[in-house]
Amino acid sequence: MCPECRTRLAEWDPEHGGDPHAYVPDTMRCPGCEVIEQERDQVPEGRPGYGVKIQLLPRSDYVRRHNAPS
Repeated sequence: MCPECRTRLAEWDPEHGGDPHAYVPDTMRCPGCEVIEQERDQVPEGRPGYGVKIQLLPRSDYVRRHNAPS
């Protein structure tokens, strides 16, 4: 199985019962992924600490987390 597209080579190969047109590409837009990419663009280059993750939180959880008394 391809780790990127998650299809099996046999699915594409007629000699193994597959079809060279077994799948067709389809484009979709995910608003969540778009917001994550926009936020990623705001992370400064060379920022200390690798492994910076950007997550999506429900607005109510974000407000609760960031308005909680310290």
